[in-house]
Amino acid sequence: MTKRLWTVVLAFTLACTGIFVGGIAAQEAAPPVTVATNPETPAETTMTLWQFWTVGGWCMWPLGAVNVASVALIVYGFLWVRDRKMLLPELIPGIQESLAHLRIDEATATCTQNPSMMTNVLHAGLQRISGGVLDVPAMEKAMEEASVEETQAGLRMINYISVSAQIAPMLGLLGTVSGMIKAFQKIGRGAMGKPELLANDIGEALITTAYGLIIGIPAMVFYFYLKSRYTANITRMGRLLGNLTHHLVSSARGSEPEAKPAE
Repeated sequence: MTKRLWTVVLAFTLACTGIFVGGIAAQEAAPPVTVATNPETPAETTMTLWQFWTVGGWCMWPLGAVNVASVALIVYGFLWVRDRKMLLPELIPGIQESLAHLRIDEATATCTQNPSMMTNVLHAGLQRISGGVLDVPAMEKAMEEASVEETQAGLRMINYISVSAQIAPMLGLLGTVSGMIKAFQKIGRGAMGKPELLANDIGEALITTAYGLIIGIPAMVFYFYLKSRYTANITRMGRLLGNLTHHLVSSARGSEPEAKPAE
């Protein structure tokens, strides 16, 4: 299931990259649009996406890479935080029935054949049942350990969205610093009072900052949204596992033979 998920994410990323590069190439080939103005004022020229990219300088390439990575991680996050992916709620009635009738091997086989966060945690607890002896503290301890491991592993890819949201503005700031350094170097060579010589460098400083914020702000919004969905599913998983454990313990206690009175 994980391989299929990564295949979908990779295909979507390649498609977005192709559309992005194709859009840049198309705008590069298109002539600039000149807006008719008063003859006494200079004509305004609309910049294409490729011209913005060129003015942005070298920093636009790492920003583009971060953008593609962010889109891929966000798509992965939306596919991952679904209930049917993390919890497999359609399996709950069957597992509950198996545990209620003390069919431990059947419940274990269901968890093994349908790996997910919830079934992996439950499987870790069921493995502590040996010889038909139900050790509730050992089972709960195993489920707690597995829950911590599964939670951290599932949150790793979502955390990478936060990393990209923080890296993008910093890369934009780096482009700003690079553009300002170039502008001051030209000023030192006598470009003071000649704004046309400083336009590209100042444009680099401003465009990279804007692109960094354009990438970082949506990524941060999606990060908090996906993290909240993930946390809600974790809470629901704890409630479901507690209910399944309760059914197992109740059935095990109900099947114990009653103690004979002492003669």
